[in-house]
Amino acid sequence: MIQTWKEIIDNHSKGIEKLILGMLDLHREYEKGRTEKIDIGFNVFTLSSDFYYRENFHSDIIKAFLDPKEKHNEGVKYLHIFIDLLNCVNVKTAIKKSDFENSIVEREKHNIDILIIDDVSKKAIIIENKINNAVDQYRQLPKYYDRLKKDYEVVAIVYLTLNSSKRPDQSDWTEKEKETISKIIKLIPAWSANSSEPNIFDNWISPSLINSENVDSLFLLKQYGKLLKFLNTNSMDTVTLEKFYESLMHNEDNYKTALSIRNMLNDLPEYLAIRIQEKYQAECSPFKSVWRYKQRDTVFDGFELNENKFKIDIWCDTNGYDVYFWETTNEEFDIVKEFQEKTDLLSDFSIFDGRANNLKRHFEIKEEKKLCEFLDLFLERLRKWE
Repeated sequence: MIQTWKEIIDNHSKGIEKLILGMLDLHREYEKGRTEKIDIGFNVFTLSSDFYYRENFHSDIIKAFLDPKEKHNEGVKYLHIFIDLLNCVNVKTAIKKSDFENSIVEREKHNIDILIIDDVSKKAIIIENKINNAVDQYRQLPKYYDRLKKDYEVVAIVYLTLNSSKRPDQSDWTEKEKETISKIIKLIPAWSANSSEPNIFDNWISPSLINSENVDSLFLLKQYGKLLKFLNTNSMDTVTLEKFYESLMHNEDNYKTALSIRNMLNDLPEYLAIRIQEKYQAECSPFKSVWRYKQRDTVFDGFELNENKFKIDIWCDTNGYDVYFWETTNEEFDIVKEFQEKTDLLSDFSIFDGRANNLKRHFEIKEEKKLCEFLDLFLERLRKWE
């Protein structure tokens, strides 16, 4: 029975290790998206209104820069850089800039968000803006394509999204439409944590900033770029979560293992608190006892000095240990004055919540040894003062 139980534990441990190794790239991608969340700061678009939440807002901004006849006075410069971006996506269907030297850029013609046509080359680019995550209308892209194909060659259908998770709804397309449109569609997010994925921020706005000569255009592009990155990084990273979901749903063992990891992480704080309690249970002087409060708080209790009463609370969670050293009866007690002058062991502590009687320090989860070294030395110092 013992051997069988050992085999079960070993197999479960191997399953956990295998899942963790397989998820490392996914973890890095997810954490990169979380850490790159930005504060938009002083931004003209968020200051002036909430229009950037509306679907037409992004179409109006993008159209203004793509249109050679607009007042940015940069001609086809921004349009050409946009075509460079399109040529990074689905590279088998390269677009010639020379085909759009006589471009007309329009909003809402044939209900298309942004339409770029050239009546000399008879080429067209359809841009469908989904940055604010609007749903696809019935047969939306095929209908746009059909309206134009009689008079123009549609060289690209651009599907702009906030992140890489959104895809066109093809459930109402014919097989022929799927085949035709797949050759020319360009799926482009506003920004991507994956630096190799072409996106509006890195592959259109950034090079446009470098090449802009108009100061007003430079300012607006910079502000709009910050807005796009802000909206992207502050939304849920559904792409990474989708990959995680697919990994779990396609492998039942992965799902069960992931649940086990979640449960173990939930239990980990209590285990960390137990480890500290067991280490100091037999010898915790000058404190009288070590016990646990709410399972995950290890409490050193019963130390008195000069008629003051002190505790050490070590709150454990998945991020590590929050250590509090505090006087329990007098909130006006100046713990810094009384102790930091006596020992440099408290030099890394700071006053907690503005209370003079309470000091706090955080230890990372990997710093258990460092925490115990501190406790050993600190208890030794306290014994000398007792």
